[in-house]
Amino acid sequence: MIDLKDVSKAYPNGVHALNHVNLHIDKGEFVYVIGATGSGKSTLIKVLNGEIVPDEGTVIVGGVNVGALKHRKVPYYRRNVGCVFQDYRLLPKLTVYENIAFALEVVGMPRKQIRKRVMEVLDLVDLKEKARSYPDELSGGQQQRVTIGRAIANKPMVLIADEPTGNLDPEKSLEIITLLEKINKKLDTTIMMVTHDKVLVDRFKKRTIMLDKGYVIHDSNRGGYKSL
Repeated sequence: MIDLKDVSKAYPNGVHALNHVNLHIDKGEFVYVIGATGSGKSTLIKVLNGEIVPDEGTVIVGGVNVGALKHRKVPYYRRNVGCVFQDYRLLPKLTVYENIAFALEVVGMPRKQIRKRVMEVLDLVDLKEKARSYPDELSGGQQQRVTIGRAIANKPMVLIADEPTGNLDPEKSLEIITLLEKINKKLDTTIMMVTHDKVLVDRFKKRTIMLDKGYVIHDSNRGGYKSL
């Protein structure tokens, strides 16, 4: 599903964000990516979603050579990669239903199919009763569930969650990781979760990849959190 082969990326300021990274993630895996600030986590996400092109190496996602994509084809590629961030990024003047529907409208799905899919997603993220609510009427955990629902509405192959529990208390964080596990198991969606949450990583043990100064220094299928 995801293959990074000898991937390196340096910025004009001299920072080597990724250094000869080699990774293989199978379809349906749920993987944590951990590391200190500046370890390369954000750059890894950007090369996976086509935002930046590596200086060396290849990035293959679902059989697509991401770095070789023409600029005009990147938006079509991103339909297969859902992204969730800690700051929600919901459209404040749209309801929960409309926020999720918007992700389907932009890819040209017929209205009847949109209605059916949005209701499926609302059921999956347990927000049917909030369909007509606006983001500012929701708790942080509920807003993040809407964000996740929007990200999976188009049934992406890969879901990248960048610090999805960063703004949440422990109880709500637990709800989010439980939801991500549900999506992973029910939809067979490949999930990469970037996190600093040691408690979640230790409690919900999964393959854990650690970055340091752009290098992969730890990659284990046993899960767990290695001290920074």
